[in-house]
Order: sequence, then C-alpha cells, then structure tokens
Amino acid sequence: MPVIYPDSEALGILVCERQGRPPFAESGFLRRLILAGIAAGLRVFAFDPRMWRPNGKTVPGWTPEPEGTGWRLSEHPLPALLYDRAWPADDDERVRFRQAMSELESALKPIRLNGKLPGKWRVFSVLSGHAQTSRLLPPTEIYDGPGSFHDFLKRCGGSLFLKPAGGGQGRRTAACTTETDGRVRVRGRSGANRPFDLTFRDGREASGKLERWIGNRLYLMQPYLSLTGSDGKPFDIRVLAQKNGRGRWAVTGIAARCGPAGTVTANLHGGGRACPADERLSDLFGTARSAEILREIRGVCAPIVRILEQHFGRFCELGLDFGLDQSGRLWFLEANSKPGRRAMSAIGASAANAAAARPIAYAKSILLRPPGRVIHEFDHL
Repeated sequence: MPVIYPDSEALGILVCERQGRPPFAESGFLRRLILAGIAAGLRVFAFDPRMWRPNGKTVPGWTPEPEGTGWRLSEHPLPALLYDRAWPADDDERVRFRQAMSELESALKPIRLNGKLPGKWRVFSVLSGHAQTSRLLPPTEIYDGPGSFHDFLKRCGGSLFLKPAGGGQGRRTAACTTETDGRVRVRGRSGANRPFDLTFRDGREASGKLERWIGNRLYLMQPYLSLTGSDGKPFDIRVLAQKNGRGRWAVTGIAARCGPAGTVTANLHGGGRACPADERLSDLFGTARSAEILREIRGVCAPIVRILEQHFGRFCELGLDFGLDQSGRLWFLEANSKPGRRAMSAIGASAANAAAARPIAYAKSILLRPPGRVIHEFDHL
C-alpha cells in the first residue's frame, strides 16, 4: 500500500451522508463549525468515510455554499485530524460506518479530536472508585435476569430504572414502579424513542416481558430517582465541558432539559425542551438555592473530566448529565463523549457560538501547536 500523506492543517468532520438536503444531520451546527474553522485559518470540511476509496489521497467532502443554506461537494486532501459527528441511522449503517473507519484509520493514522467513552457500566465502575465522584452516583447493578430484577426492585422499595449500558438519547429505557395493589407499571421509551406506558398484573408478568425486551443486551438497574419538578415534568441538567485553544477545560454552557409531563426522561430526542439551567432551578428551588446548585455542579465537573481522561484518554469535549431529586440532592447520571448541540442552542447565541468555536480552537492547538501534555484544569469563567 502506498504511503498516504494527510493534510497536516485540515480538520475532517465525520458524518453519515443521507439522501436529500441537507446531506447529513446537524447541518446547522456543522455550518457554524466550518465557518469558525475558516475564520481560524484551518481547512475544515465534512465527509463520510464510506466515500473514501482505499489508497486514495483525497475524499469527497462538503463545505457550505458562500451564500444561502446549501452545501458544495468537492475533493479534499485527507485530513490529519478527525472530529466525529456521524449519526448512523440504524445498526446496518453503523456497521458499515465502523468498517469504513477501520480501513481509513489503518491507512491514514489520523488523530482523533475527541476520545470515546466505553459503556456506562465501565464509566460507573471507574467513577465509583474515587471519593470525589462516588458520592454522586446512584446505586447501580447489572441486570442478570428476572431474579436480579425482583431482588433489586425489592431493595429499592418497589421502584427501579432500567437503561442500556451502551444506549443513548433516552432510547430503550424503562421506569418500573409497584402499585399499591401489587401491579407493576412500566413506563419508558422504545428503540424508536417512542413513549410507552404498560401495567402488568404482578412482578412476575412484568419481569417476563422485560426479559424478552432486554434480550442479550447489557442493561443497568438503578433506583428510580424522583427527578421531576413540582410541575410533574422530568428534568436533568446538561453541562457541556470543552477544551479551549489553550487545551484547558472550560464550561461552555449549562442547560436544563425538561421532558413532557408524565414521561420518565428529559432527553431532547424524546420530545424534551431545553432552557437555561438557572431559570429552571430558580423556579423549583428559588434563586439562592439555584446559585448553590450551579456552584456545586461546576465544582464536580473538574474531578469528573480529570478521572475520565486518566482512565480513557484525551477528550476535546464531554456532555455531563446531572439529576436533582425533589430534596435538591445532586446525582451524576452519565457522560457523553459525542454531545449534541440542541441544548446549547436553546440557551442562547453565546453558548451556541462557543460550542462550535472551542472545538476549532482546540483543533488548531493540536494541528499548529501540538500540546506536550494533557491539561485537566478548568479555566474560571
């Protein structure tokens, strides 16, 4: 195989092309990202790795049209740095994407702008081993059949939450609660992210149905935390933490994501809405307590990202999700190494612009000023 020399000053944004216009998901964010790259003096374009041909030194890539909202497709030299914003539509597309990435990385040896987290169980296990973060974690166990379900349900006072260890966007989650007459209510979201609400005669019937629904997937069980406001709407707090041009971590924005009343998750892909976190928290807990909660959240972000980088390598950004029960206790729910941008767009132009500018600034620091070490400290904002 011939040696392939990538463009040492280019950032390639990984996407999954689709029919129609726009040609890929998140087109608004990618437009903002590429324009920020141009302003910073970098060559930035979006491309689907499935379009690259082995041994080829170029790849078809997308850039925004100078005017309007369209996109232009042209050949670009292979980039030295890759930023994953690909969203495969289904399992088959996911397999094809991974195969193409394996071939590309084998030939090109590019740098990944952002690392990848393992499954939720591995992340939980790591964070539970550190005093600074273990206190934030709800008790968590691996689902191991109907027996484990019944045992955990009993120990949690008749209610628990099930979530896939490798899932995202609120899909295939379920809250199970035992009613006073012994029936078990199961509410959640399907694999297509549609809500469901079922009631079973007893725990045996419920566990049998859940066993078939889970299949051979790895699932986690947690207590069903009451992460619902006084208005009956579930909510969580999304923190977008990103590295800036100096390679230092900074909090870009903090949003509250609120789900529809009566549902069990607040994820935006499941119909939730986002707003500035201080607005939601002030409504629920008052201005003074809201400020205390936000200070606590900012304070725990630093040890979380430090621990995750120590165990799983360098990251450019992380989405950190927190929950607050009705007593105001803070819980860390999960981390996402490919966080969306809808929540940041919803809380204002400043956060939305920074969410696109910071990956570009960090990419530039890697391409033009390679950092000698990973920096974990947070800038004060």
